[in-house]
Amino acid sequence: MVKKLATSFMLASALVGAMVLPSFAADTTKAASTGSDDTFQNIVFFPVRVVGSSVGFIMGVPLGAVKDGVKGAQMSTKWAAGKLGNEDGVYQNWAGAILAAPFGIAGGAAYGTFDGGWHGIVAGYEKPFSKDSFTFKDE
Repeated sequence: MVKKLATSFMLASALVGAMVLPSFAADTTKAASTGSDDTFQNIVFFPVRVVGSSVGFIMGVPLGAVKDGVKGAQMSTKWAAGKLGNEDGVYQNWAGAILAAPFGIAGGAAYGTFDGGWHGIVAGYEKPFSKDSFTFKDE
């Protein structure tokens, strides 16, 4: 009988405590606007930031490689077409695409691997699991 009573009391306490918890939540918009951060809140939120940063890194590496690989291919094609005489010429662009685009893809992907990883780490730490940590904004 005492065990049932104690279990019921603990269950009721947990239920009442869970209902009161949202009132203790910190107002992040107010803390961000005033610049005052609670040290305890930062300590408790740190594991979430680390996981968000890790996930952002894992997602950012392939996204950055593809994004910068495409940019590198476009830039190297235009560069080669310009060296062949006309940057806007159809034949020069085809020749540039065949000759220079693979180098641009490889170089851009190599750069994008580091760029995407770094972006994922920084954005994942500042705003864990947000859209910004999984996508790139044009800079």
